[in-house]
Amino acid sequence: AFWRPVAHQLYYQTLGGLILEHPGLVATLHVLLLALASLLLYRAFRRVWPGPAAMVVATFPLLSESTRTLISWPSHFVDLGLWLFTAFALHETAARRLWSTLPAVLLALLCKEVAVATAVMLPWMPGLGPRGFKSRLRWAAATAALTGAWALAYMAVRRQAHLALPHHLETAPEVVGTPLALRLWWGAKNSVRALFSLPAVETEWVRPVLIFAGVLFGVALLILLVRMLRGARRFGWAGALRRHRYLPLGAWGLAWFIAASATLIPIYPIWAPNRSGFGSLGFGALATSLVASAHPLLLAALVALRLTAFALSPGPPAIIVDKAPMQGAFMDFERLVRLQRLMRATRVMLKTHFPTLPPGAQVGQHYLPRLAEYAYGGSQALQVWYRDSTMRWVRYADFVHAPTTPLAVIAEFQPHHRPQMAPVNPEAMRSFLVALQTMNKHEFEAGLRSLARAESLQTDTTARVFLGEVFGERASCLVFSGHPDEAERWAMRGLEKWPENIYALFARGCLAYQRGDLEVAVAKLDSAVFYSPEFSAARQVGKLAREAIAERDGTLPRKTRP
Repeated sequence: AFWRPVAHQLYYQTLGGLILEHPGLVATLHVLLLALASLLLYRAFRRVWPGPAAMVVATFPLLSESTRTLISWPSHFVDLGLWLFTAFALHETAARRLWSTLPAVLLALLCKEVAVATAVMLPWMPGLGPRGFKSRLRWAAATAALTGAWALAYMAVRRQAHLALPHHLETAPEVVGTPLALRLWWGAKNSVRALFSLPAVETEWVRPVLIFAGVLFGVALLILLVRMLRGARRFGWAGALRRHRYLPLGAWGLAWFIAASATLIPIYPIWAPNRSGFGSLGFGALATSLVASAHPLLLAALVALRLTAFALSPGPPAIIVDKAPMQGAFMDFERLVRLQRLMRATRVMLKTHFPTLPPGAQVGQHYLPRLAEYAYGGSQALQVWYRDSTMRWVRYADFVHAPTTPLAVIAEFQPHHRPQMAPVNPEAMRSFLVALQTMNKHEFEAGLRSLARAESLQTDTTARVFLGEVFGERASCLVFSGHPDEAERWAMRGLEKWPENIYALFARGCLAYQRGDLEVAVAKLDSAVFYSPEFSAARQVGKLAREAIAERDGTLPRKTRP
């Protein structure tokens, strides 16, 4: 979608091997780069502000929940590189070195397009940078010329490579039809929430944090206005403004934040909290100038509030959860960790059981977590892990339609037990599919034989979901073969292996229906349908159970009574 040669080509060309084999070292590198950016910003703001105020601005993104994704996801060097080179450009601007500012701005642009705001805002920092209006105009002309040259190259590459924003954002009616002002408000509002480690949706801690922030800024503004009025009586408004050294950079910070929020307009409505990092420089300058102008203790209160909000934000999930967290973002720290744990578990499992695979090998997938398959990048993850572009993933649905497809192994997700990725023998899965087919023909004895073969072929017992399916289907066969006690035992074993076992739930529901425990039957069958809405047999027996309940209770409509 974008031309970002520094953050994409150069970064991955340099660190690709390290990312794959030693991701912890890459995360450490990102931490060091964040620290370097903070140091550069501190040195720049320290020229005009006291140490505590300069420190708050310089470290503003470090107290945000979303910054963890910049550390832990190499792809986010897009934002990290933007932040680092922007900090370097600001540092050099404060030192009035145009010759080193321009390369830093260019590197920021080659990381992410939003650095256009950097180029526009840098020459106009109050109290920092070039002296005099003419000098600032010269700097502005230089950064504008650089940005113009980059923009021409960017558009040429974009046209030549046929780049386009994802999800048709450039042409989608619901996007194009949304007023720019609303999209700007969307970007600014979500950015502020992210800077206080708050999700885009309402949660129990959102309102208290926002109320406290509102009170904090309201008190600071009230104190500042009182002081301004007193100063205006003695020195006039111009003199009063000059006595508040924080305010000019605060106003500049507001302009920076608005410009940064405007850069989010094109990607509406796809929110990711890491995008707030760039605007944090402006919001941090604005917030710091406001509270520091009122009282130094309010500056400490601002830091304490953000630390508290950060502590309240969700930590990394300990296991791979089946359901993706819904915090109003397409990617946040919780979602990222979930996908990273899935990738790591999959790769460790494959490399442990299959250190090498032949060219053209195919690996199946079974029961992956919801909204997670895209993390494999089609077949690219498999190809990178084994350094072989001929390998590919095969989805379970495709294998069901073509069970003769040769597979080296099937990678299966285990929602409740570790390891969370387990190998399934493809031949065992084929026998299981044969059992399903024979059961559909009411050939239950043949189905039991195929299921026994599937269990014997599956020697790795960590594949609890698959073994649970085998046990659950065995229970179903026994139900319809007239062995209720044995069916109950196998159904319970299947549920022990995998609590969401639709086949075991179906078997227990059918057993309850046969015994006349109609409410129990409905509950079990409804659970099976809940986990698998296309489970038509469970729907059918559940319907019979409901009709039996209605007939028993005399609530069945007269015309439908037998």
